[in-house]
Amino acid sequence: MRSLLQIVASVCCLFTVSVQAEVSAFRMDQTRLWLSAENVSLHRLFEHFSAAGVRVEIDPLVQKTVSGSWQNAEMEAVFDTLLSPYDYLLDWQRETGPLGGFIRLTGIHIFSERGPAETKPLTPVRRIETSMNGRFRFVAREILVGFAPGSSMDDLRTFLERTGGTVIAVNLPLGVYRILLPEGTNVTDLAAQLVNDRRIVLAEPNYVYNLPETGGSAAGASIVGNWTPPPADSPMAVAVLDSGLLADGNLNRAVINSYDATNPDSPLISDAVGHGTLMAQLAAGLIDPGGKPVGEGVPVVAVKAFADDGTADSFTLMNAVTYAVANSSGPISLSWGSGTPSRFIESAMNYAADAGRLIFAAVGNENTGQPIYPAAYPGVIGVAASDGDRLAEYSNRGDFVQLIAPGTAGDSTGTSVATAYAAHVAALYMQHHPEATAVETAAALKKAVGPSGFLTEEAVRELTVR
Repeated sequence: MRSLLQIVASVCCLFTVSVQAEVSAFRMDQTRLWLSAENVSLHRLFEHFSAAGVRVEIDPLVQKTVSGSWQNAEMEAVFDTLLSPYDYLLDWQRETGPLGGFIRLTGIHIFSERGPAETKPLTPVRRIETSMNGRFRFVAREILVGFAPGSSMDDLRTFLERTGGTVIAVNLPLGVYRILLPEGTNVTDLAAQLVNDRRIVLAEPNYVYNLPETGGSAAGASIVGNWTPPPADSPMAVAVLDSGLLADGNLNRAVINSYDATNPDSPLISDAVGHGTLMAQLAAGLIDPGGKPVGEGVPVVAVKAFADDGTADSFTLMNAVTYAVANSSGPISLSWGSGTPSRFIESAMNYAADAGRLIFAAVGNENTGQPIYPAAYPGVIGVAASDGDRLAEYSNRGDFVQLIAPGTAGDSTGTSVATAYAAHVAALYMQHHPEATAVETAAALKKAVGPSGFLTEEAVRELTVR
């Protein structure tokens, strides 16, 4: 079995061959920089900083080709050389990580004589790779790492030095570091080898997930009918972790909080896919699988975890979960899933369950009988879709299914619909029984649906009667 050092050495060889005419080395550690570049444009060079989680803004008139090599150099001294005769501003942030505090570069603003007002954001490029066996996809060059209890910042620095890694971001509640590796790194091989490192308890590629198809229009105007808006001061709300939120006057009356986990510095005002808006409408009670509002509204916390292309990564999903736990005491609705298990996503589910959250997740729209995650994790209620009084033909099934709910709303179908609707009904129960815990709510659901597991109209009436 190869050692970690052997893997890193092979990575460096591959890296040198593939990019020898451009940036052959790049790493940041707090205020220090390792960089080797040859005849590379400033825009191309700063794409590496963007990939490392730094917001880069640059004036389009800034045009320059640079070369040079720096090892463990003070970052601002390097920038003085690289960016002359242009001006620049740097944003620094002191952060608290799982192993201790550190300083991180968060922004670079490069401008000409026209001044900072003319800078434009450099759009980060996210490459997605597929494993050699074709079973899963992940973000290129990224690895997620959780260190063992008793580890220190010195252990993190040693790891970064050995792998050439740069910390992109951290999730403090879950104790996870998101790390950028050198170009050409075999991320899956490295993650497998880290199992033997006693200082690391978890290491995985940053897996990529897709939103499911709903089989119809993604989202439409919500129905008013006899819908009653929920109380604005309710601490209990359904947290919908999905693709975003479109403007909807009715839905806006139900949304008490929103967050864009894909771009935390910007307000949540979009939903390119439409899936998240539909799920929020279902969770709020504005759209009902029966074709009309159920009447009573439920508050919603909308969290965008999926990018505009309909994909999400493990780290962003974990950030979405920890935000939902911190900002609502109600159910969490996850109308998506994957056949790829992740111990990091499982740890996020455990974190939410331990915090007293009831979690609903879709079991998938392919009748394979194979587990879909996070629905199949302990502590998560896997929701299948019904078609009338029977299991929908397309719905997945298996012993990880705990609830079967109506899967059609208008012309949209799927276990996504069933999941958001089930979360709405659970939230209604909690709204009527403010003292009910997640465990008690789950028990009430189980009793109402009986051995069949079907969330029928009769079961809903039993759960929502005052």
